[in-house]
Amino acid sequence: MFDVPATLSDNLTKGCLPFLLAGGQGSRLHELTAHECKPAVHFADAGRIVDFVMSGVHRAGFDEMLVATQYKPNTLTRHMKTAWAGGFAKGLHLRDGAKIANQQGYRGTADAVMANLAEVDRINPKEVLILAADHVYDMDFTAMLEAHRASGAMATLAATPVPRMEATGFGVLAINGSNRCVEFAEKPKDPAAMSGRSDMALASMGIYVFDWEWLRDAMMEAFKREDTSHDFGHDIMPMALAQDTLNVYALPDSDDGNPGYWRDVGTLDAYRLALLDFENGSPIRLPKAPGQAYFKPADMTSASSTIEESVVLPGASVGSNCRLSKTIVGAGTEVPSGLVIGEDHDEDARWFRRTDGGTTLVTSEMLARRADQRTLMHPMSSQRPHSHFASQ
Repeated sequence: MFDVPATLSDNLTKGCLPFLLAGGQGSRLHELTAHECKPAVHFADAGRIVDFVMSGVHRAGFDEMLVATQYKPNTLTRHMKTAWAGGFAKGLHLRDGAKIANQQGYRGTADAVMANLAEVDRINPKEVLILAADHVYDMDFTAMLEAHRASGAMATLAATPVPRMEATGFGVLAINGSNRCVEFAEKPKDPAAMSGRSDMALASMGIYVFDWEWLRDAMMEAFKREDTSHDFGHDIMPMALAQDTLNVYALPDSDDGNPGYWRDVGTLDAYRLALLDFENGSPIRLPKAPGQAYFKPADMTSASSTIEESVVLPGASVGSNCRLSKTIVGAGTEVPSGLVIGEDHDEDARWFRRTDGGTTLVTSEMLARRADQRTLMHPMSSQRPHSHFASQ
């Protein structure tokens, strides 16, 4: 249904190089990223977070791509090679920060590009499309590229409205009637409200199109400064703003008129809620790797247990007569029969990871520690299931 016409790459994407930033740890996902980076974290039954951006790049018809990896890249690297590499005629180039950046790793988002300067110069693009690998969204990158070219700006930033009090973790901006950025603040403590929408702020999606020659010069200049952060938001965006050459591309509304869907799933609460969005009916097109079946939401129903506002990741199982509320069951985790999670907050916090937003994460390691501790506390009951029964 979403196959790419053979001429699309030549018509729209020629001359533009996608560069994916996929090195993030995702520390706020805690145990979910203990063994793999945030972009590689499972999302539903047959996909990972990175599949959303990769599906968009593939649909757009790009024939070559650079991917910067860093934190625990092995799972991501295997996934990219097996699921996505075949979709790029000129290559999907994986660039591990530990090997590229003199063992010190990439020092920031812009440094990931700077460290691969020779590789980008070898490809010699007119534009570079900088992409984030750890958000859930569906976007037509060709439309953004066309808007950038039509604007005459050297930089274009994708943006979308978010609740103002949730915008402290994003770059927040204001625009004029010509979609030029006139104000930009990276992760402000008090985000500025959108005009006419006091409860919302216009936030950067971490997606940029740059004219390569301009970006190359801007990075060279920015990295000479002692206070450089080696970061697009802190260093490069303010330079584009100062030169009045920062265009803004607003994420379009969906076909049904609802706001475009974009979620930063960087916290356990946000991750769980985004997964529930897909359980209740996919808000956007589902990712599809070349030659593979469409990724699908997980089945979170159970005939014998009550599972409410909860998500069960691939390979996990829930025993009989359980009650789960606002719970994430980690991949491969076997929840024993009779366990109740999400009702006794103190009990949950004793054994599992519980957020201030009410989400409880349960992993195999946590259940094992719980079983061991309960055995030590009650050695005579070691033959009974180590669980908090619904009847108790």
